[in-house]
Amino acid sequence: MFFDHQIALVKKTPKTTEEAFELLSNELLKNHCVTDDFYKNIVQREKTFPTGLKINDIGVAIPHTDSQYVTNSQIAFMSLENPLSFIEMGTNDKEIKVSLLFMLALKEPHEQLEMLQSLIEMFQMPGVLESLLTVNTVEEYLAIIKNYGLR
Repeated sequence: MFFDHQIALVKKTPKTTEEAFELLSNELLKNHCVTDDFYKNIVQREKTFPTGLKINDIGVAIPHTDSQYVTNSQIAFMSLENPLSFIEMGTNDKEIKVSLLFMLALKEPHEQLEMLQSLIEMFQMPGVLESLLTVNTVEEYLAIIKNYGLR
């Protein structure tokens, strides 16, 4: 369900977090999952509530914004060739290098907490993030997601 549109950009080289957000937002927009205002709101929310996490020494970000900018729930993934600086979740100044992004576009507010918990559980499983860092195709990414029970 959350991966129906198979939105995954692998080994990308955006120069800024905003450029990474724009690439993912555009994919969500093309697939009729979000409104035109989604991108600017995700950028704004990241400034206020940073989403960087360091798990097993691997930087992950889970950018998201309010459900009013979403038309169909979907998760968009991006792996980065060169890590980008994000502010760590729960801080307002601690920078971490992020190589994996999971952009959440969730229509129902209750889905946000459930999906965040599911993703973090998956991230903490041995080998998952390491595997995600090495994917070269959308199919490889989807196989990992499916293997860990996310739909």
